[in-house]
Amino acid sequence: MGLRLDDTGFGGLEIFQQPEEFCYGVDAVLLAAHGIECLREHVKEDTRLHYTIKDAGGPSNVVPATAKAEFCMRSYNTDYLYSVMERVKKIIAGAAMMTETEYEIAEDPFFMAKIPDLTLNRILMDNAKLVEVPTIRPPREKTGSTDFGNVMYDVPGSCIRMAFVPEGTSSHSREYLEAGKSRTAHLSVVLGAKILAASCLDMICDAGLLEQVKRDFKETKEQMGRENH
Repeated sequence: MGLRLDDTGFGGLEIFQQPEEFCYGVDAVLLAAHGIECLREHVKEDTRLHYTIKDAGGPSNVVPATAKAEFCMRSYNTDYLYSVMERVKKIIAGAAMMTETEYEIAEDPFFMAKIPDLTLNRILMDNAKLVEVPTIRPPREKTGSTDFGNVMYDVPGSCIRMAFVPEGTSSHSREYLEAGKSRTAHLSVVLGAKILAASCLDMICDAGLLEQVKRDFKETKEQMGRENH
């Protein structure tokens, strides 16, 4: 999940430093950034911490009235990411105390962690084979943040990625965008719709299968909650 504040997911923390007399607002931002660097050694391996200075306040020979930064955090565990966010807030508060500045925090939308449901994944992959999808790969071990995580955190869900670009194409590139207009991309949408429809039909016709999907979701979510304690 991500907080920009990605998986994840990112939402954002924005800091607005108000100098008192000759207090230097950007110093507070720099101290907070250094605190983030130190924190990186003391979080779980899947956790990612990012920051950027969005507004340093003006020219270097003038004490700026304000400074503004963004701090982003990601983790695969929502509960754990909440704890990381609280630690980051303490870093920001400490930076403000050291520079005698005031601050405000604006939190952007929170991307919840995706709860994997292996039974649902298997149903989708079985139907991908049924409709003869041309490229079938094993599940990815690492994924990014997505707003779909906010759905998958509350109800069983799964993502099926359809191949329509040449191998190795970056998902954030002009090549990827152009490939989205191709006949191959159109066929991928059609195949994806068939997979979803067939998977829904399986669960409608087999109530036990749907119950297994729900049990897997519940058990995995509980396990992920325990891992934070």
